[in-house]
Amino acid sequence: MLLLFAGSLFLYLLPSMENAILDSRKRNIMEMTNAVMGTLQLLQTKVESGETTEEAARLSAKEFIRAMRYGYMGRHYFWISDHNSRMVMHPYRPELEGQNLAEFADTEGKRIFSEFTKIAHSTGSGYLRYYWQWNDQSDSNSEKIGYVSEFKPWGWIVGTGLYVDDIKDEIAMYRNRVAGICLGILLFISLLSFYVLRQAAITEKKNIHIQSQREKLVRVLRESEERYRTIADFAYDWEAWVSPEKTVLYSSPACLRITGHPPERFFENPDLLREIIIPEDQNSWDTYIIKANSDRGETLDFRINSADGKTRWINVVGRSVSGIGDKPLGIRFSFRDITDRKIMEEQLRHQALHDPLTSVANRTLCLDRVSQAMRRARRRENYFFAVVFLDLDRFKIVNDSLGHHYGDMVLTETAIRLSKEMRGLDTVSRFGGDEFVLLLDELSSPGEALRIVKRIRLKLSEPFRLLGKEVKTTASFGIVLSPVPNTKAADILQHANIAMHRAKEAGRNRFKVFTNRMLETAVDQLTMENDMRHGLEEGDFHVAYQPIMQLGGSDIIGFEALARWKHPDRGNIPPAEFIPMAEESGLISQIGKWILFESLRTLAQWQKQTPDAKGLFMSVNLSSKQFARIDLDSMILNALTEQGLSPDSLKLEITESAIMENPESAIRILNRLRAKGIRFSIDDFGTGYSSLSQLQQLPVDTLKVDRSFISRMKTDPENMEIVKAVIALAHSLDLSVIAEGVEKPDQLHSLMQLKCECVQGFYFHEPMSSENALELVLRRTTSTRDQTEQKMTRAQAERRVDEDE
Repeated sequence: MLLLFAGSLFLYLLPSMENAILDSRKRNIMEMTNAVMGTLQLLQTKVESGETTEEAARLSAKEFIRAMRYGYMGRHYFWISDHNSRMVMHPYRPELEGQNLAEFADTEGKRIFSEFTKIAHSTGSGYLRYYWQWNDQSDSNSEKIGYVSEFKPWGWIVGTGLYVDDIKDEIAMYRNRVAGICLGILLFISLLSFYVLRQAAITEKKNIHIQSQREKLVRVLRESEERYRTIADFAYDWEAWVSPEKTVLYSSPACLRITGHPPERFFENPDLLREIIIPEDQNSWDTYIIKANSDRGETLDFRINSADGKTRWINVVGRSVSGIGDKPLGIRFSFRDITDRKIMEEQLRHQALHDPLTSVANRTLCLDRVSQAMRRARRRENYFFAVVFLDLDRFKIVNDSLGHHYGDMVLTETAIRLSKEMRGLDTVSRFGGDEFVLLLDELSSPGEALRIVKRIRLKLSEPFRLLGKEVKTTASFGIVLSPVPNTKAADILQHANIAMHRAKEAGRNRFKVFTNRMLETAVDQLTMENDMRHGLEEGDFHVAYQPIMQLGGSDIIGFEALARWKHPDRGNIPPAEFIPMAEESGLISQIGKWILFESLRTLAQWQKQTPDAKGLFMSVNLSSKQFARIDLDSMILNALTEQGLSPDSLKLEITESAIMENPESAIRILNRLRAKGIRFSIDDFGTGYSSLSQLQQLPVDTLKVDRSFISRMKTDPENMEIVKAVIALAHSLDLSVIAEGVEKPDQLHSLMQLKCECVQGFYFHEPMSSENALELVLRRTTSTRDQTEQKMTRAQAERRVDEDE
């Protein structure tokens, strides 16, 4: 009924709606025309103000109005005529522009533009109904409502219009929409009625289904409970449910496997669960029970005594159980036997903190134990401990000669001997390689540590008998005694290591107690090493040249190239101070190579400047590390080739120790270089160990007697005999002799009597710069020979005076 009433009301009001829409559209075209007139008035204002000309303003206005469109799909437009009914502008009929349309009539005979002119003259603006081609299609006409307005300044009549058929189409559109809405409402009411009836049927069907589902749910819940009980009973873990009153509501059969007690025992005695926990873990269990009464799922690892008397590790996960309305129902526990896992963790922990070869503590555990001892020392008075760092002497020889298998056995046996000699509260640890660290704890006095170290040193010096072989080694010990400064454990081990190295330097199989001076020395050595590296880069090193004198001819036969270091802060540093450090750090190879190339370059320059330098040789020292280089011979030959020198211009000085480290290899290298014409000297002869048979095989030319023998020839008869024996040995092997460090006349006289061919020392010349050496070469021959002979004569005279006295 409501739908019929709404439709009737719409039909009654339809004519009024048509008139209202028509009036609305007429007002729209009037407002649009007024807007255009406002634009024309604005242009006229600019003409009056002189901003533009009237002709330009008219042209702009025509183009502006020609382009204007409005209404649905831009169908509506504006046109312009004048008071004489002449067309000024028409956007769709440009052929009418400029024509007099006073007689132009529509299909009804109405002279349209004459009527527009009359309206403009009489009222200034107004409406007019007429017929005009439909949407400017010349083959179709339609009724149109036009509106014109006069713009008097220019004598224009501006007009526009709208088609009556457009309004009728709009009204038809509204009518169709209303009809569609009514039809939709009718359809909706029909569907709603169908839906209500259908829902009623569905509800009835659901009620029947719900009843069936309720019965099915009860059956499923019963079956689910049976399945859950089956799963819980046969679960590998022990499942238990404890009520808020601490009674056991459920215990799965797995409790028998884990604890040795059947479920009935826990039902009968709920306290049994706590009673089987070892006493040390019962407090943790009591705390855990409080935390587990939540829904977070708290865990705990603890130990129990099973029924068979064994201790087992158990992991438990517990969480609270709630019923309907969050009613607390107790705590559900899940217990698991983790004994095997704990054993594995303990093994891994042991492996992480112990050396896999010797099974003693490793570096990590050692540092931790030392840290603990340091903390105890800070808390307690009269508490003493000691840290001992020991290193096996000559262990590398065992590895190189017998192999790493024997080396490992030596390390294992060493760890066993150390462990037997230590007390139960002490710690034996392998620090790495053949290094061990001992922590001597709870000492009665610092002196007790020394007694223990002496006992250990004696034990380690006993031979090892391994697979039928006897291996003998010793150890060097560095000791740090408490109290120690408030520092880190790693620093204490560093101090003990420094003391151990001082013991090795003192001759091995010794022990040294750390002092702050040792640390200062180590820091100084490190500083010196860094300074040497920097000095090599910055050119702080230079070569000094000491002449080598031939006594027979009273002439200079060559120079020895000596390394000198002028430190930018400390000044000149003695070679005895930096050469050992260079040997230890490996920088000696770099320094030696630089001296070789620099001294040969200097000799080449001398030979270019004076022919007196042609017969001179340059003597250069080779360290043991340089001698071990595979490319030693190629490096030396390259240096000679670069400077254009003959091989006999170079004499290499090597020590007995450098040769004896690897005699076979040394002989091969010397023979290759000797084949090229390079000569060799044995430096510091008599201070080391060498075999006479091997000395015979070496392609050497000269023996150099060490300055330590020369300086004590007069005061120590044994030294005189040694020098005499060395010179005699050299002559028997057809070798020449150079005596080093000749500083006094009596030394020269004794050497002359022993028929020593050559000498070098302060008595004749100190080491000098290359410039001074060149000057000496330039004064060579008569001048230098006379000076040498005078010194030799003076030495003989002073010797005779001494003998007379």
